[in-house]
Amino acid sequence: MAAMRSPSRAVLTALVLLSASWGGLVPTSAAHAQDTAPTEETQATPSLEDEARQRFLQGLALARAGDCRGALSELEASFNLLARPNTLFNMAQCQEQLFRYDLAVRDYERYLEIAPADAPDRATVDAQLRALRNLLGTIRVTLTPALPEGRRAEVWLQDRIVGEAPGDVLVPGGAHSIEIRATGFIPARREVQVTARQTAEVSLELERAQQTIEQHIEQNIEQHVDQNITVTRQPLPPAVFWTGVALTAGTAIAGMGAGINALVTQSQQNVLDPRLPRDTGAITDSALIADIMFITSGVFLTTTLICAFLTDWTDGAPLDTPPPPEEPIVTPTAFVLPDGTISVSLDARGSF
Repeated sequence: MAAMRSPSRAVLTALVLLSASWGGLVPTSAAHAQDTAPTEETQATPSLEDEARQRFLQGLALARAGDCRGALSELEASFNLLARPNTLFNMAQCQEQLFRYDLAVRDYERYLEIAPADAPDRATVDAQLRALRNLLGTIRVTLTPALPEGRRAEVWLQDRIVGEAPGDVLVPGGAHSIEIRATGFIPARREVQVTARQTAEVSLELERAQQTIEQHIEQNIEQHVDQNITVTRQPLPPAVFWTGVALTAGTAIAGMGAGINALVTQSQQNVLDPRLPRDTGAITDSALIADIMFITSGVFLTTTLICAFLTDWTDGAPLDTPPPPEEPIVTPTAFVLPDGTISVSLDARGSF
């Protein structure tokens, strides 16, 4: 199989097919026609043939450059325009270079379907098919719960679909990570080790996407309902309130003093001789200090009022302390019995 994996094989094949004639075009609608000659309706138009030829040649150029993925894109586009056996043969060669042996088998089988019965490459393709099938393993996929009748899931291997589930899919031998995708279900992934010419059974459990979302929502609601959220408030001691009162009063008194000083200074300046210069700086400074003190006093007043609502005025006793139980009241009662004896009973009342 070393020759099958070697890039030089693909280059050689591409060069051989490039030198082959472009004749013998088979339209897609007549891909399976054998003995019937194509009619005028099925003949390729010149523009269609030219585009298919250009894409075919571009695919061969990319294959010679080692870009098998790009070559496959161009060759598939050419085959969709005109179904030619040579195009399928080149596509199968590129799939081999990418180690996609299952897709190479598919393209070789399609080649045998549309190639002429006397095609010289049929024996070579048959041999290639036998060799490639020996490199493939089977994964038998079962799903739980079973999908509704008529619905099947896609089986993905890396970036491509390799089949449907439930069912068997062919993959190259080795370790693979397969993923099951179905509409309305969360994708399920499983690592699988497959041996060539052997069958590995895999059972995957699909989970409905809508059901999972509803479960998450219900769990979140239950967590929020069951969670006991307790908001506690640490009361302030009365000293904080009285400190605020003192600061408010002190700044208010300081502001009043600065304001009185400004008025007195202004009165003194008014009685001076108008011809003498006046010292207005002292008046402005005192007025500014008074304004600052009054603003500060207002801030302290607001803060003190807030502290009044947050202060614990119970002298340290807990706010929610239940009232002390009532002291039981014991009342003695004496009875004189017919035989002359005295019976004393105690009647106790109270609360626990």
